[in-house]
Amino acid sequence: MLAAEKKLKLKQVEVDKLQARRKAESEEAADEISGLQQAVYTEHVKGFEKALRQAEFLYKEVSVTDCRFNVNLDIYDNKMLDVAEISKLKAVAEGEEAAQDEEGTLLTTPLHVGDDRASNEEEVGEEVEAEAVDGGNGAGEE
Repeated sequence: MLAAEKKLKLKQVEVDKLQARRKAESEEAADEISGLQQAVYTEHVKGFEKALRQAEFLYKEVSVTDCRFNVNLDIYDNKMLDVAEISKLKAVAEGEEAAQDEEGTLLTTPLHVGDDRASNEEEVGEEVEAEAVDGGNGAGEE
């Protein structure tokens, strides 16, 4: 019984060590993820600030500090619209496109497609023969 209790205590110590190591590794991974998230955020901020500097340089008459300058607007269908509205319009457009595909109303290729190369080669051959008979003066072309 004492031997079993000693083994149990040793196993418990091992489990505690493993849990402590797992917790430390978990905290390390969480710190690394947090650092990576911060790096991504910083890069996005730097990129946005760069875009603002470029816009200010290229369009000197537009002030980026003006309250009418709205970063939530984007260009869609040659109009300046709110990003949320653009998402809705794209969803509606995709829904209409899917409905047209389901109806099958839009056909882009003919049903019976033949190989026109043979008839085209025959016409070219006839033109060559006509030019040879005509003497190559171009009267057979019209």
